[in-house]
Amino acid sequence: MNVPDVHKKDHESPFSQKVPYHFPEDGVIVIGAGHFGKRAADMLCARQHPRFWVVDKDERALGRISGPISERILAEGVSFLTDHADLLPLSAIIVPALPIHLAFEWLRKALKESFLHRLVKVPEQIKPLLPHTWEGSEGSLLVSYADFRCPDDCPEPADHCTVTGKMRGKPMYELLGDTALPGFRAHIVRSRQLAAGVGGYSVGDLKRLIERVESGGDSKWLVGTACKCHGVISALEVKRKMR
Repeated sequence: MNVPDVHKKDHESPFSQKVPYHFPEDGVIVIGAGHFGKRAADMLCARQHPRFWVVDKDERALGRISGPISERILAEGVSFLTDHADLLPLSAIIVPALPIHLAFEWLRKALKESFLHRLVKVPEQIKPLLPHTWEGSEGSLLVSYADFRCPDDCPEPADHCTVTGKMRGKPMYELLGDTALPGFRAHIVRSRQLAAGVGGYSVGDLKRLIERVESGGDSKWLVGTACKCHGVISALEVKRKMR
């Protein structure tokens, strides 16, 4: 698809720049139109999902998304989710396809104005408690049962790895949720598979995250997103503003 130069003064985007209509209960929103976002869109189209949107700030990336999708929306992903989360049904599914910890970045932007927060590096003492870890951006930690790149079409079986055939043990979201560090509270958002290699969580899951953090008062939090095999953990300290 040829996409017009976005820098031209007379350019009019062929993509929506706001929510065009009521989002359905069974809908999916893919945040990001890069490699993983395009693959998610292709998989959803192949499964004939009734309705989904793709959101990205890069018009050329959106232009590479094809198939019978409901809407391509030109917007920055975290800001779009922050601005529209209260307008979306709790059952709507978010597919994170950006190179950031989307649920965590959404939390930071969506916290009430009565709260202050600062990023905290995930403590080193958590690493020996987890199978494999890598440093992520802004102090986050990537975790996995695998020390290799998993195939894109992994069906995420319940109890074993499709590559090694070995039993997995606790699902990663459960392992992270059970990992306790002194001085930190934890909340893990579970990513559920929609198609092979494509996972997401509901708007309701995000609402439960922010409700728990805001009700916790002055606290340090480990916030994670994980499926059965992989995850990411970020940390922040939250304090109520002095009145």
